[in-house]
Amino acid sequence: MTTNWRQRVLESHRADLDEWLEHEDTTELDEDTVDTAQRTQWLSSVQRWDPTARHREELTIRLTGGEAGRGGLRFSVGNALLKPLQDGVTASTDEDVELELVGISAGSTVLHVRPTTPNTAPQKPATDNHPADSDDVPEAAEQAISVLFDAVRTVEGREDVTEWTPMLSSLFRLVSALDRFDLAAQFRYYSGDGTVNSSALTETGKQYVRELRKTHKDAFTRVQSTIFGRVTEMKLSGVAVIKPPSSPAISVKFEPGEITQVPWKLGDEVHLVVEERRRLARGGGNTVTEYLFLGMPMEDGVIEVFDDPDDFPVTVRHRVAPSNEDRDAQ
Repeated sequence: MTTNWRQRVLESHRADLDEWLEHEDTTELDEDTVDTAQRTQWLSSVQRWDPTARHREELTIRLTGGEAGRGGLRFSVGNALLKPLQDGVTASTDEDVELELVGISAGSTVLHVRPTTPNTAPQKPATDNHPADSDDVPEAAEQAISVLFDAVRTVEGREDVTEWTPMLSSLFRLVSALDRFDLAAQFRYYSGDGTVNSSALTETGKQYVRELRKTHKDAFTRVQSTIFGRVTEMKLSGVAVIKPPSSPAISVKFEPGEITQVPWKLGDEVHLVVEERRRLARGGGNTVTEYLFLGMPMEDGVIEVFDDPDDFPVTVRHRVAPSNEDRDAQ
């Protein structure tokens, strides 16, 4: 094919080519849009054979910076980052949604996290050629991640954060951890239906969160209270229902394994010290209050806490400062 011949072909079809280019969408697509199109097309093809097929849901957290250059993660960094991230997801919905770390890869360091709920069944991981073969991850998990991303975008845009007040404390602790280890974080969520969404905490968003720490002090204040009542229900999942004499029953949550160590039983009258936490209601707009068990009140404001047995996960929650007598004894 000579140059002259190509030129003659182009000239003969110039009008058709110009008309086609005029109607062609020249908008540059972002990475999320491209990946979403590829994943949804693949899923659509697979669902012709298996209508129940879905992608595996996954949240990836890409860490960049001095502590993330080798594709690994020190335990101290992981504890500092993952706890506030979990608390942020917890505050984003009144459903129980937990994050599971399922893998770490390089680039710089990428954490692969899966959202789960108490009713999520174990599943075999999906691949590009084989979809996950379990039930769908409940809608609450995807909604919790979506709310978390919306909150991050709000602080990135330095917009009104009133709607996200219950999540500010967790975001501040996440920002503090990133600052401590000189890290930046990018988040990406791969939904079961193929949709891909991204968000990131840049220096702009982190600075705004630091400013909110000064202007929204109430959102960062831990609220403790005492509950008195009769134990009407205890669940191994970590919930006790306490019925005060003249108030509605209150559900109190415990750390994993902690409820098996308490000295009371059904029907006993108890005094409990709890931390009040606000969470966003699943429908949006409103907040609900959650009560987390801290211990039992003793004299001089000291709280009696219960140590987890060795075979339960170590908690990083700071419960109560030691009294002067405890310091002397040490």
